[in-house]
Amino acid sequence: MNELKNFWEVVLTQRTWSWAFPGILNLILFLAVRSLYFHPVIKQAKLLNSKWYHEIKKAYTSRSAAGWILFIVSLLLVVFAWQTANLKEFSLYEAGLAGLILLALFLAAMSHIAALGGAVIHVMKRLENNQMTL
Repeated sequence: MNELKNFWEVVLTQRTWSWAFPGILNLILFLAVRSLYFHPVIKQAKLLNSKWYHEIKKAYTSRSAAGWILFIVSLLLVVFAWQTANLKEFSLYEAGLAGLILLALFLAAMSHIAALGGAVIHVMKRLENNQMTL
């Protein structure tokens, strides 16, 4: 337990290399929130025809760039906050950075959800216009 405490102190004091730890936590949080909303939709899409699922996945991939850009913005904000913020005294500056990080993560997740919804509607329209076969 003492080694873990010492390691945490090293991580807090030597922030030039330890930004990867909050970055990994940022990635885990983003992927957890994203999968929370994606899993039910993807599960239902997989139950459909596999061709439809692959078309939805292809359309989603082409539409999800904005969500990944917003995720990278949140990651850069985490790295910036880790480098500049005083973690021993939580002030208005740190609260603002935390709010910006959470806002960027929220917007990234919403962008991914919108991309998935747009992909599903795109495939449905193609099916309705007989551009895809059953």
